[in-house]
Amino acid sequence: MPGKQKLLAVLLLLVLFCFSSCGEQQANLGDGDLQTPAPADGTPIIIEVEPTPTPTPTSEPEETPPPEPEFNFVVPDSSIRPVAVMIDNQGDKVLPQGGIAQAQIVYEILTEYNITRYMALFWGTMPEMIGPVRSSRHYFLDFSMEYDAIYTHFGWSDYAKADIPKLKIDNIHWDGKAFWDLTDDPNNWQDTYTSGERIMKEIERRKYSTTPKKPFPFRYHEEMTIPAGGQAAEDITIKFSSNGASTCGYIYDPEIRAYKRTRMGKPQIERNTGEQVVVHNIIIQKMTSQPIPNDNYGRINLNDIGTGDGWYITGGKAVKLTWSKSARDAQTVYTLESGEPLVLNKGQTWIEVVPSLKYVEFK
Repeated sequence: MPGKQKLLAVLLLLVLFCFSSCGEQQANLGDGDLQTPAPADGTPIIIEVEPTPTPTPTSEPEETPPPEPEFNFVVPDSSIRPVAVMIDNQGDKVLPQGGIAQAQIVYEILTEYNITRYMALFWGTMPEMIGPVRSSRHYFLDFSMEYDAIYTHFGWSDYAKADIPKLKIDNIHWDGKAFWDLTDDPNNWQDTYTSGERIMKEIERRKYSTTPKKPFPFRYHEEMTIPAGGQAAEDITIKFSSNGASTCGYIYDPEIRAYKRTRMGKPQIERNTGEQVVVHNIIIQKMTSQPIPNDNYGRINLNDIGTGDGWYITGGKAVKLTWSKSARDAQTVYTLESGEPLVLNKGQTWIEVVPSLKYVEFK
């Protein structure tokens, strides 16, 4: 064999021997062995292994409560003397009524023939159109006096006509320039309107004081507060008599945390804005009444002095309350079932006076 061929054969044998040796060494290694040759002098090799980083646990983001809905409610200023206006609620000719959304407090009480009438109270919020303005009933005076309000009306019953001067109530009547008619029909008694501007001019002309003699009787929570206990009240229906001649309702809207008001089963619209009336507080008072003997028009006396039961409704919930009133000109005291005094949420308040709590349904 020539010399070159011998040399190639030797090199091939060496290569085969190396592969064989490496294969055996690899076969003897376990899965966790490090294939690093030991140094010839026996010095141990230290291998630093980077620890696997532990992932930082991420906490769930905290749920934030929805922000308070924004609305323009003017909290009554106890230094401002309020104005009370009687507003008609008979039939559909009165629609849409004006001023019922701008008033901070509205009373709804029965008159004759099982028809209700409103008394709207304003603390510096009277709009351009308030009405239809209607005549006085003597028991509405009892609630107007609670606030020392300037009482505005167009007409009166015999009993109210006698009581207004006797009780020394500052009032605005038809003998001034506070009113105008929407129509030219002299037989239409449901078209008389007034305005904030006209009322203020009449107050100035009559030289009535604009400072009240009584403090504002309610307090307001700084933030929306729903009383503990009670029961759900998101859909409310109120009748004022067994025949349902007058009815109203409230449907809770959780997005605005307030009630949208209905009248005779339909949305109640404010004339000045064209929008549905929105209410934050509903006070229901049970007060019995009886016909006045020998009255030709079926007028009633309202038993508003004494104590009674009722409901306070806000934020989708109804809680029981009691009320007490010691005299015609005394302020009504409202107490929750817990014994705490009633504190309102900021927003409009309707006070519904019913002859029986059986006429009130909610779910």
